[in-house]
Amino acid sequence: MFRFRGSATNSSASSIKSVDHGPVTHTPILTPPTEYEPILPPTLDEEQEAKLKEFMEWMETIILDKEDPYYPSERGFLTEETAKRYLRARKWEMDASKTMLENTVKWRREFKPDMLDADLIRCEAETGKMYFSGYDKTGRPLWIMKPRYENSKDSDKQVKYIVFCLERGIRLMPAKVEKLSIVVDFKDSSKASNPSISTCKKFLDILGNHYPERLGVAFLFNSPWFFLTTFKLVAPFIDPVTRNKIKFINKDDSNKSEKGGDVISVEECIPLETMEVDLGGKYNFGFDIDSYWPELLEKTGNPYKFIDYR
Repeated sequence: MFRFRGSATNSSASSIKSVDHGPVTHTPILTPPTEYEPILPPTLDEEQEAKLKEFMEWMETIILDKEDPYYPSERGFLTEETAKRYLRARKWEMDASKTMLENTVKWRREFKPDMLDADLIRCEAETGKMYFSGYDKTGRPLWIMKPRYENSKDSDKQVKYIVFCLERGIRLMPAKVEKLSIVVDFKDSSKASNPSISTCKKFLDILGNHYPERLGVAFLFNSPWFFLTTFKLVAPFIDPVTRNKIKFINKDDSNKSEKGGDVISVEECIPLETMEVDLGGKYNFGFDIDSYWPELLEKTGNPYKFIDYR
């Protein structure tokens, strides 16, 4: 009896074969797929069209003078698509939308997020704690985050790197796509390796107030027990719409009942051919700063690139 059980176990174990994904590549996937299904915002009704026209006319009254060195950036930012995002974020309430955008314009003039020095930022990227590689099935760039590789205690540089990534991610978006998907892998992470609560709050403030309607989905892999504690602490600062975009992905489906309907599988949203092996995909990618950094700058601007914001 015991011999039979042991034989069955050994037979089962021996039947499991390791999958050969080929040699490791250090080339990130920063080119959009040829086929994807973008999620388009709803068509505007007549009232919204009228508000959009009024809002855009107002935008022209706050823009910098053409002689200002930062004018090309601001001109590219104050587009019709930007106007729509801010109006949607404030549920088409005109005064609230104007206040929100005006605050962002003031912040951008001071912070200059699209002109952050890539050479000074590079040290924050060296370990691979945060990078872009791949796209989900809707064409959104995948912003990969691995807290276990945190290499800095400088909150100012951490925030600048987050903003740098947001701006670069926008430049990686293909046509008809205006959002990013975040992939957070908590494997081997600990309290010590995670950003502080204050840094998390700054990130959420910047994302919610200065990059509205830019987050598609946040996919959370291998979320540990202490993440749930942290999540409960920062949840009150997250907009309800944003909070509903958080999805848990676990290789072990036993946790589904614990987290409700927020647990999904990788292949539901991300092509396995472009998702790295460590995250349940088939792309055998290994981060290397010397390969990644020049690729990113080539695609998104070296040292930076002014664009029309879609």
